[in-house]
Amino acid sequence: MMTLSSLCILLTVFTASADKVMILQPPKGKSGAPAAWIVLPGAQIDMETYKPLAQAVQAEASMPLWVAVLGTYLTPSAIPPEIGPRIDHVLSTMKTQGLDLEQVKLFYGGHSLGSVFIQDHLYTNHGEKGPMGGKIQVLGQVLMGGFVQRKYGYPQWTYPVSTLTVGGELDGLARPTRIAESVYRQKGMKNFPVALVKGMNHMQFASGEPPLLVKLRDLEPETKLEEAHVAVAKIVAPYFEQLADVGGQDRLSPLLAETAEWVKPLVEAYEMEGNRWFNAPDQIGGPGEKNCVKGGCPSKSSWAPEAQKVISAVDGWTLTVDNEYVDCSSTPLTGEEFHLPVISNNSAKKSLHITTYSQAQWDDAQPSWFSWKEIFDKFDTGFVSTSAVELGTKLASRQCTLIQGVGDLNTSFSVDDPQFCAITNKKAYEWAQAHAGKETLKRFQEHGQKYVFGDDIPKAGGPLFLYDRLHFTEKDQDGQKVIEVAAPMQKTEIDYWTKHFGPIPRPSSVPDPGCFHYCKLLSPARAMEWIYVDSLRSKKSSMSQRADAIVV
Repeated sequence: MMTLSSLCILLTVFTASADKVMILQPPKGKSGAPAAWIVLPGAQIDMETYKPLAQAVQAEASMPLWVAVLGTYLTPSAIPPEIGPRIDHVLSTMKTQGLDLEQVKLFYGGHSLGSVFIQDHLYTNHGEKGPMGGKIQVLGQVLMGGFVQRKYGYPQWTYPVSTLTVGGELDGLARPTRIAESVYRQKGMKNFPVALVKGMNHMQFASGEPPLLVKLRDLEPETKLEEAHVAVAKIVAPYFEQLADVGGQDRLSPLLAETAEWVKPLVEAYEMEGNRWFNAPDQIGGPGEKNCVKGGCPSKSSWAPEAQKVISAVDGWTLTVDNEYVDCSSTPLTGEEFHLPVISNNSAKKSLHITTYSQAQWDDAQPSWFSWKEIFDKFDTGFVSTSAVELGTKLASRQCTLIQGVGDLNTSFSVDDPQFCAITNKKAYEWAQAHAGKETLKRFQEHGQKYVFGDDIPKAGGPLFLYDRLHFTEKDQDGQKVIEVAAPMQKTEIDYWTKHFGPIPRPSSVPDPGCFHYCKLLSPARAMEWIYVDSLRSKKSSMSQRADAIVV
């Protein structure tokens, strides 16, 4: 029986002897030391479809640029075991066609899945382990519809070779929110620039008919194919020139600055959430989870306190709220601690302070067309949402704010009747719309699927609250498909124990179960990501536009 390793060896031998590759020699009129760009295509995307982009980059580059795009015979894309031998074979082939390997400035590139494979290959095979037995140095690489993987950035940045990341504003696979994460993570790292092309989608790095997955997941572009290729070329060519020490910085810097400006609303929203890949890594499920102690973590959410302010604001009193990420299910029974909201006051100064606790959960934007989507987040493809699907937050009730904090001893539990969770979640949605980019908001208003907010969903117990997620349900409203957001909620009156357990004394090891108003909160980052990406899938996806064209 043939093993996988045997198959890889056969593929390597086969491709080295009869390689399938598209080689483009430099256009006439270029001078200086030659450069070469070897590119891995996306899965099931033919090498020939990259010719227009390659030619655009060649035309924009000041030096004579060779381009080679590796094709494939049996697999959807060139696979890791064959990449090294094939690159050597391509370089040797280009040498026979006139490329001077003694002077060449070599770059790699990859699109989509190819961006993952090429960066893994270069990470291991650079310097003395580089191409042609280490005789040629790879100066840098370009990841298109892809990005430097998180595994190379946490806890410390370890990627050894300069990398340019190029994303599309309307890329439905390598979503722009993941590109924003790269901008955030790589800020100030001049060897790892990140740029985004407005109006461009995932398939426009190539041309022709997209494969099925791209059809299903990509968004409709707002720029013509040729314009997209020229825009990418204006980013890639100066990057090559900069690394080859022949200029380029003056042309590249303004484009990077535009991208940094474009991602600002996203960065602000993700920081407000306290996102695990931005400013709050030390949380359950984050890369710094090991820094959590007894269920309590160093990181926090800046948005969660907004819910407490909605619940507990009192005229004439100042209210401050802090927050901490925790494992909301932690107890002393598991060797951890309870984390419950605490109200403190200063009657003389008429000030209140409340401590709150949150735990983020992650999942794709809902409703989704496949149930096993969460595994893609572990692969770090940008395929699914990078914001938290919810912030499960332990909050103090309004009744106890007024009784324990303000001193209104006769306050009824009815003061907790309002839909506080829904009110807060609507605020997150409104905040996102108020802070989104102007063009993005206009696109969302014209084409995006809207959120509406349903009543809070009461839960009669801690586990029932903890393990129910924020609900996203597609519904018909006024002839349109909308997404109703409804929050699981648990609230308890101040005398909860007495009302439910009567004369039975509460054990000292059991905390008082009264005075809570827990909410599953919509993160402003999830609302922002919905506006920028996933709300567009209903009316502005690549597939929906094709369906409309068929109907017409």
